[in-house]
Amino acid sequence: MPQIQVLAGAAAVDITPPLHVPYLGFDPRQATFEGVHDPLFARAAVFSSDDAHVAILSADALGLSTDLFGPGRDFIAEVRERGSRGTDLPPASILVAATHAHSSPETYGITRIWERGDCAEWIETLADQLAQAIRLAWDDRRPALLSHGHGTAEGVAGNRRMRDEQGRMFSINRKPADATIVDRGPTDDSVTVLLAERDDAGPVVVANFACHPVTMQVQSQVSADFPGVTSRVVEQALGEGSCCLFLQGAAGDINPVRDDSRDWRDVDTYGIMVAGGILHALGRARLSTPAEDPVVAAAHDFIELDSREAPPVREARATLDAAEQAFASVAQDDEQFAALHGAVRRAREMYRLAQFGTDPVRVEMQTLRVGSVGIAGFPGELFCALGLRVKKQSPAAATMVAECANGCLGYLVTQEGWEHGVYEVGPGAWCRIAAGGPDEMTQVAAELLADLFATQDAQPAHG
Repeated sequence: MPQIQVLAGAAAVDITPPLHVPYLGFDPRQATFEGVHDPLFARAAVFSSDDAHVAILSADALGLSTDLFGPGRDFIAEVRERGSRGTDLPPASILVAATHAHSSPETYGITRIWERGDCAEWIETLADQLAQAIRLAWDDRRPALLSHGHGTAEGVAGNRRMRDEQGRMFSINRKPADATIVDRGPTDDSVTVLLAERDDAGPVVVANFACHPVTMQVQSQVSADFPGVTSRVVEQALGEGSCCLFLQGAAGDINPVRDDSRDWRDVDTYGIMVAGGILHALGRARLSTPAEDPVVAAAHDFIELDSREAPPVREARATLDAAEQAFASVAQDDEQFAALHGAVRRAREMYRLAQFGTDPVRVEMQTLRVGSVGIAGFPGELFCALGLRVKKQSPAAATMVAECANGCLGYLVTQEGWEHGVYEVGPGAWCRIAAGGPDEMTQVAAELLADLFATQDAQPAHG
């Protein structure tokens, strides 16, 4: 067996919220939970080789916005700083990601929950819980052998933007009977795993798969959706002390095949299917030759991208006030009720977008290397084609794309997606980067990965 030169540790912390913390609903946007179907967790893994250290945090969350504390504070930066206390972890080498589970608190930033007095204390608690997971993972480090594996989880997901011969776009289960589909869009059924086997403790697993966890959304039960089931099934299969982090892949336009379902049975089904792909990939990893000289490194860079067009805040506020005034004057049985209600919703979403402003957006791009595995983090919901591009360009033997990492800038859409004008580029806070920006992000990610794998003497972090 090769000499062990890496340490690996992992930990999980329960982050299930109190029920008063809102989730992102349709109308109203901030809706209230009524109970907990299954708990939410933050799972962290730390890898060390010589004096180089990286940490990966995956939280059962819709997203983790940098402005979650409110103006003047950076939530991701504070989690990193708190998580690095008492360790040798450079904050810049910590990746903070969300699984994008939709039946979880509205931490994405489409609404401003920090303005609610009953949420401010909980947001501080959440930051401490995420940081605690990182520090516990640091303390849990043990000598480990690193390997990676590939698998598939076919039949779980499909592209939610199909195009017919007339150029019309449809979701998976919402196409009219007369539509002849000519383009079903790209999908990525691949499963990639990083495995750290430890003699005196359970294995540490980082797994990557792309599919929106939307089977349970806009409903009143807290749930980690299928990623929660997936991690739990893998950990049960691997035994006591194991920890499986789920990193959400490039799933911006990828939904479960039954995307009109709101069924707990489907949640379990998807979770089991993805867990099966992970376990198969882990088997292949165990049969492979462990890395003999595993490099652990991180790299990041900041780029400025154009923000999408939005009206001035004052103008957007005036439009919203006028829409609300008109809506307040009609009765529910009035034939204009639905139209005016829709106008209020559109004006409200535009107002929120306007609050972000139109200055260029400073975007962090981060990549990690753990042995032969490269991880590229994207602060938003990356379209599948862009994720596939990163994987194709990466020099790593195995590449993971982690979306909703280190912030939430909304959908990161292909040029084609902008041209078709699909929902994801609609005027709202769920899409803040202008056309062309996501392409630049993928290029920077590919360059950072190339730097990390160009030399065995990669540094712990730079940027």
